[in-house]
Amino acid sequence: MSALHGLGILTREAVRDAVRRRIVAAVAVLSVLSLMVVDSCSSCSQATLTVNDQVRELVDVAGYSATAIVTLLGLWVVTLAGVLAADHLTQTLEDGSASLVLTRPVSREVFALSRLLGALAVAGAAGAVLLGGTAFLFTTRSPLPLAPMALAGLACLLGCLTTAALAMTVSLFLPRLASWLFVVALVGLVSLAGGIRAAPVETGGWIAWLAAYGPPLASSITGALGPWMPGVELPFGPLDLLPRLLLWDALSVAGLLLAFHRREIRS
Repeated sequence: MSALHGLGILTREAVRDAVRRRIVAAVAVLSVLSLMVVDSCSSCSQATLTVNDQVRELVDVAGYSATAIVTLLGLWVVTLAGVLAADHLTQTLEDGSASLVLTRPVSREVFALSRLLGALAVAGAAGAVLLGGTAFLFTTRSPLPLAPMALAGLACLLGCLTTAALAMTVSLFLPRLASWLFVVALVGLVSLAGGIRAAPVETGGWIAWLAAYGPPLASSITGALGPWMPGVELPFGPLDLLPRLLLWDALSVAGLLLAFHRREIRS
């Protein structure tokens, strides 16, 4: 059995395992509720607002509200990917299924990648529904171009890969709850650092370092949607942060494969 064929079989099994988890039902409900909120917000773009006796259409500021909503939804999907991945590999170590699978002609690297892809598939499906539905609502009700949304979706997917791989690596050394807290802290801190960097304020210390070298989970999504916000000058362009995000993807996956390769597995 080739490595690619084995990866495909194990990934399908990992997807089925992920779908059977109780958290998936909660994610589905939250996704529907989120789209209902987005539907309500996007419908307001047809209204008008009077400021200092001047009538302004809310469609003029639709890009700013849409950017904020898409960024928040993207971070929700990124966090979900990390939470799903945090115990998707260690669960197989606890129940002994990893030992059984690795008795076949399957490498540890292939097995770890399949578990990672399984978690990403579920998070990616949720992201496709949320971000796809949001893009449809805003671009059909407001004069917003669709291309930035496609780039934001790509940035979200790359962010999911980084967060999921890091969470899965950490889960090999920390208990489940600590791994979940790591995911929340990671997404929160790098998003905060990116937001402070985008604001016209001077920063230093670890915040500046994290903003300059950390995974740009929120900044890459916001930067991709820059064309939706005319008049706002961001310190990065739509494509500027993608190379750094790709580098974090590569480092995170490599770290996971190395950590799992060195992990002692008891039968």
